[in-house]
Amino acid sequence: MAVAFMAALEETPESYDKAFDEVLGGRSSKIRDRILDLVKPGMKVLDLGCGPGLLAIEAAKRGASVVGFDADRKMIEVAKVKASKMDSPPEFYDDNILKLGEFEDYEIAQARKEDDSDPNILTEGEYDLIVSTFLLSELKPPQRQLFMHIVQMHLKKGGIFAIAAETLPMKSSDRRNFWKNRALAEKQAGRRLPVPIENLQMLAEEAGLDISDHSLYGPEITLIVGRKGDSLPANSYQNRSLHYHGPKARLRIWYNHTTGGWRGIPIKTGLYRAGNPSQDSPVVVTANYELTYYTVMRALAKDGIDAWVLVCDTAGINVWCAARGVHFDSEDIIQMIRITRLSEFVNHREILLPQLAAAGMDPADIRERTGFRVRYGPVRIQDLSEWMKLNKPRPKPRKMAIVTFNFRERMEQTVAHIPFLYAAILAKPMVAILALTLLSGLGVGIMFPALISIAFPATLYALLLIVGFNVALFGNAFVLGVSFPILPSKGNSFWRRGLGLAGIMLPLAAVIMVAMQVSWTVFVTWIVIQFVMAISLTLDWSGMTSVSDPKVIRREYPHMISTLKVGSVFVIAFNLLVLIMGW
Repeated sequence: MAVAFMAALEETPESYDKAFDEVLGGRSSKIRDRILDLVKPGMKVLDLGCGPGLLAIEAAKRGASVVGFDADRKMIEVAKVKASKMDSPPEFYDDNILKLGEFEDYEIAQARKEDDSDPNILTEGEYDLIVSTFLLSELKPPQRQLFMHIVQMHLKKGGIFAIAAETLPMKSSDRRNFWKNRALAEKQAGRRLPVPIENLQMLAEEAGLDISDHSLYGPEITLIVGRKGDSLPANSYQNRSLHYHGPKARLRIWYNHTTGGWRGIPIKTGLYRAGNPSQDSPVVVTANYELTYYTVMRALAKDGIDAWVLVCDTAGINVWCAARGVHFDSEDIIQMIRITRLSEFVNHREILLPQLAAAGMDPADIRERTGFRVRYGPVRIQDLSEWMKLNKPRPKPRKMAIVTFNFRERMEQTVAHIPFLYAAILAKPMVAILALTLLSGLGVGIMFPALISIAFPATLYALLLIVGFNVALFGNAFVLGVSFPILPSKGNSFWRRGLGLAGIMLPLAAVIMVAMQVSWTVFVTWIVIQFVMAISLTLDWSGMTSVSDPKVIRREYPHMISTLKVGSVFVIAFNLLVLIMGW
């Protein structure tokens, strides 16, 4: 997995090129040689993602005038040292490549162009050759579209491009190996890797780039070479539509409400039309979480608001969770404004963001780099119409600014969270434990009839534990939803809330077990299970409501993991001891 190894190899930029070529079995150097064959004396060359500068330096040695960009400062420092003794070295800049040319479409570009030292101000149609190796694979899907737009923008008419990237293999056998290796690579890297590129050629053609050569270097590495086309095709990120009424939409809404959207959460990013917006209509920014999209569009339709809806890539996560994490920030909005060419659709320069997105935003940066001013709307999209009728007051009315977590919202959370837990975590282990219990009990009974008097009660006991666990899980979730406001929460601690839930549920569980006249061993087992369940379920809720603090969550989650581990080990060891000792 080339992308996975890149992060580790970038820690030692001096040996990066050699080590990366060894990882790819020499394919990296073959691609570099193929690209260098395109370089002619006098060419102006732009290397996007130049790394430690090997390709850029070799191109300069062939008489080209070269500019190299890379976001890694250490890489650029190494590149500058390598090129320091050359008569005509490449120019190297450490900066975000996706910022290139971002001021071209806006009035503020003129002021920025007065600063000759700003590397982001490049002349449109300046380069004879633009090259990039293995950068595109590291970008999110919308960013890839922006990258291709940057290539198209800065190439001369008829200029050449050469782009190498990691792509999804064509053969099913290769794909199986790809996904298997990818899972191992993600585990080693400790992070989710970008979505693989399925069709690199189509990505380039959608940006108005004509392909003349499409070469494979192994099953997962693709190199495309071509020229700038005569015209820019229709932008697929503009004027998107997705029906938000009708049976299919209602089914998807029901699915998200009842499962927490375990699968099929993201929708395509881009600029959507709500009603019949004009150039004077407001621009509403939201996440690409499916349920969020349906909620926003249906609320706008209900209030009769014609608007442009800018759906940003938040990895299919809702606005609040994405903004509090790393999936929704100013950069995402800036890039989506550029990709969709929003300025061509509206006369004004204002975008409306949900209040819960504020944690990840820098309004000043957005305005400086795009010309669009940020206004934070109400907490709930249902209040947008009234807020606009009030002429977008600052501060907002209290009822529009306060986050609630009332009984109905808590019950909705309960209904969505339990199926989500089963689908995402509990289903497989539950089925495995159930199958193991039944097969082991049946096997002992058939193979050793004399032990059936032991095997049958043990199997029944295990089945009762499984049934009891499921009943207790639903009971804990319901009680948590009902009692949440009264649970202790000093310092916004969900750990304390978990202890409070345990304080409610443990006596209740004890009364039920005494009434059922269970043995002392069952009593001990269930008290431990109940305690672990109360702590884990309550802490898990911290990511499901805005009534939480990320710093506190990060501090307290290790407690949940430790509780789960210790509780599981105790239950297993204690019950094995019960069986062995015959208690």
